[in-house]
This record gives sequence, C-alpha cells and structure tokens, in this order.
Amino acid sequence: METARPQRNRMHVDIAVPHDQAEDRIAAAVAAGGRVVSDTHAPKWWVLADPEGNEACVATWVGRE
Repeated sequence: METARPQRNRMHVDIAVPHDQAEDRIAAAVAAGGRVVSDTHAPKWWVLADPEGNEACVATWVGRE
C-alpha cells in the first residue's frame, strides 16, 4: 500500500484451499464471528473480514488460467 494503515489491515492474508473445501472454510470463518465482505470474484476468491474489519481472502484455483 502506498499509505500505511496503522490499525486495520496492517497485513492482508490470502489463503489457498482446495475448491471443494472453500465453502466449508468460509462457513467456519463466519461461524467464528467473521463476515463475507465480497464474493464478486467467486469461485476464484472471497474476501472475508474479522469483527475488527481485518480482511483476508479465501482463494481457489477454479476459474484461473
């Protein structure tokens, strides 16, 4: 990032999972208090956030070249 964020999103994590496990992993994150920020690029990736707004992506290889 060009401008440092001193609080939220100091680091962004991408987590690659097998495509057949993505929905279960996302459901587990939501059950633990997270939320889906965007599924615009699904099934390539989903953007999730924890209760403080820190974001992470759950990614698969589906739809990638």
